[in-house]
Amino acid sequence: MTNSSSFAVRITTLFILCGGLLYSQSSKYHEISEGNDFIIVIDKSGSMSGSAISDTKKGALNFLSNMKQNDKASLVSFSDQISMDVPLTSDMSQLKRGVNRVSVSGATKLYDALASSVKHLLSSSGSRIIVYLTDGKDTGSNFSLDNLHSMFQGENVFVYGIGLGNSVNVEGLKKISNATGGDFHTVSSSNSSNLGNLYSDVLSSFYKNHAEVKPVKGDLIVRSIPTKKVVRVNGENKGVTPLKLTNLDPGSSEVEVYFDQKKMWKETIEVKAGYTLSIQARERDATKNLWIISRPHQASVFFDGEYVGYTSSTMVNTKKRSWHKTVSKDPKELQIIGLRPGIHSIEIIGFPDFDYGPEQKVTFDYLLEGDDVLFIDIFRNLVRNKDGDKLSGDQRADPFEF
Repeated sequence: MTNSSSFAVRITTLFILCGGLLYSQSSKYHEISEGNDFIIVIDKSGSMSGSAISDTKKGALNFLSNMKQNDKASLVSFSDQISMDVPLTSDMSQLKRGVNRVSVSGATKLYDALASSVKHLLSSSGSRIIVYLTDGKDTGSNFSLDNLHSMFQGENVFVYGIGLGNSVNVEGLKKISNATGGDFHTVSSSNSSNLGNLYSDVLSSFYKNHAEVKPVKGDLIVRSIPTKKVVRVNGENKGVTPLKLTNLDPGSSEVEVYFDQKKMWKETIEVKAGYTLSIQARERDATKNLWIISRPHQASVFFDGEYVGYTSSTMVNTKKRSWHKTVSKDPKELQIIGLRPGIHSIEIIGFPDFDYGPEQKVTFDYLLEGDDVLFIDIFRNLVRNKDGDKLSGDQRADPFEF
């Protein structure tokens, strides 16, 4: 089977199941933890040999030494493979040993490494921060820059990047960091010795701009389906969805999302100190619903190019006639509502973990006319609806459950 497939299907009804946020609710508060969970992501591609990797290690070690007592960190390194070298821990000795063991070789799957880092933060109870370094442009990832831009905001992650040398996509990576409340720094290859101070500056910047103001400030995340809609807060333009606003003063605000000149979603929201409020705007005349389940579990789902979450890890017996009812009633699953009828693109990407084997993804155009449930088997490029119709893919017998 190839790593990607593309096909068009037509059905009458539709549902999507993903883990993470429950999209049937228009707003949800998440308490901002006093602890911070960092993922340090290090480029170990072949071009990082010599002073580049040695100075990067010094910078990362300096970063770890200056973290606050209640903070945790993990270490991810990448080339053409992504490695979780040290899981999330407060054991600085273990983390420093992991940094010192990083060795270079291979290509630069930067986007896949950053996407995998988000997945590792899903169970995090603290603030989620990714700090990464790369010396080149991405080569061969399944995830795109647009995928990451949507994903980072959808999962409320702060992203700080460091670009080493002249071969980095500065404009695209800076856009991602700025959208999450983070920052992006560059340093020339000849000045890689400055990485020690630069890593310290990144940590100080996060503490100053986010960690130290949490008791008196709040955050707001605004999503919409469809996306890229203008957002106004208290009459001021703030950007387009998905949008993340940080360090807001507590109190009531009017949030407006414009779907077109005649359609506006409006809600009075309450920003609370120490909380992140996530809201989702919907077109009132759109009443269609979509759930997705997948094999393997916890694959990333992109709807019309925008990240909407992960498929769940719940075991569902798709041999049972009522499996789609089980899916649609499970509160742990993500429900996307208020979708316009018409043709939409759906992309499902499995993570490049040892659990799944090689990267896999399925991309297809879909005609949405009503509610339904889709089961997507990434391994076999199989799509099946709630009525049991195989719409495309491998015709071999299905597994009993997934």
